[in-house]
Amino acid sequence: MAAVDRSESLPPLRVNHRFTKLWASHAISNLGTSAALLALPLFVVQYFHGDTLEVGLLMAAQQAAWIIIGLPAGAWVDRLRPRQLMLLCDGARGILLAALPGIALLELSIAYAIGAAFLIGVCTVFFTIAYQATLPHEVRQQDLPTANRRLTYTQTGAQVVGQGFAGLLAQFIGTNGVLLFNASCFVASGVLILLISPRPVDDARNDARGSIFKEIREGLRHVWQNPRVRALSLVSANVNFFGAMQQAVLVIFLIQETGLTEGVAGALLGAAGIGGMCGAAFGHRVSKRLGVGEGTIAMMVVGSALGLLVPLTTKGVGVVFFLVGYVALWSMVITFTAVSISYRQAVCPEGMLGRMTATSRVLTWGVLPLGSAIGGALGSAMGERTVLWITAAGFIGCPAWLFFTKARRLPELDTLLRQQLFRDTERAD
Repeated sequence: MAAVDRSESLPPLRVNHRFTKLWASHAISNLGTSAALLALPLFVVQYFHGDTLEVGLLMAAQQAAWIIIGLPAGAWVDRLRPRQLMLLCDGARGILLAALPGIALLELSIAYAIGAAFLIGVCTVFFTIAYQATLPHEVRQQDLPTANRRLTYTQTGAQVVGQGFAGLLAQFIGTNGVLLFNASCFVASGVLILLISPRPVDDARNDARGSIFKEIREGLRHVWQNPRVRALSLVSANVNFFGAMQQAVLVIFLIQETGLTEGVAGALLGAAGIGGMCGAAFGHRVSKRLGVGEGTIAMMVVGSALGLLVPLTTKGVGVVFFLVGYVALWSMVITFTAVSISYRQAVCPEGMLGRMTATSRVLTWGVLPLGSAIGGALGSAMGERTVLWITAAGFIGCPAWLFFTKARRLPELDTLLRQQLFRDTERAD
């Protein structure tokens, strides 16, 4: 399968200013998104007196857009102008988030908040697909693994700052302040994208295309017929399903079961994110020694095993169990995410990046609303700690599944890694 043909005239990452702006936009956008992970559950509890089930439904509504619109969105992105599309999505998300406090002040029902969350999810679908379809045109092919690793680290770093800052804002100025902060992050992200000068890839796609249903089938066929892409997508779906179940109950568990304040809970989640970044950096070293596929599996074995500590969390010193287990899980997720995205982009044919991204995301993110809804329902019926035990057991199966597929080895990424190491050695000499 042919890889994407990228111009070798592009500069290295260290002097690639277009990538730097795109990277900064990604960081700020994720900063706001991460703040919302803490703000939205608190918003439902504070203004609508919602329980765990309603929190799960709100999060599920935001994620359901991948199931409803994901596949056609990929075909549309391949036809549209990705830069303008990202600008539109950032602006719309900012407006919708800023409107949520108004819904509460007008004493409207929670259904309006759920509807706004769904529209935010629709914008996120188009933005994510357009972003990942644009990235391979902005960096050299041998720089793609490093670029994705930086973006994944940045996403985690944004979550560290976002959730920690969101906890402090919620404690001192209320949940509305967190939502407005989130909205301003999307506006800032759009401004940075606006500063990136247009390129030919930003022009409208070729109009001489077949039906959109035919293009959707081509994207599905590309993902499903490549055994490594298929395996990575299915394992990603497994990770995301249990991750969504965990996220649906985690904030409430930390506040109600362990007696933490909003600020301390946010700081704890942030500290775990920092630890996860450090663990993923170690995972990159493991991949250099063992190979990308084998190194990723090794990190996932350790991460999922230590993740069993999360449901053992108790008040007081028992919070250490959460910190160790959550750091390990973050290390596993960051390492695997960077590898799977880089591999899909490296082997994707030209002109199919949008559909490939959409198909993979529907498989991997389409399970998020199901996981959130099930996690919220089980949390209400059986308790948050029981849900955390279920998710910890679910994470254990991920590395085993990957080990018995062709994705155990990823030769294309091993080749790119060797090329990058060779160039680094030449510069050092």
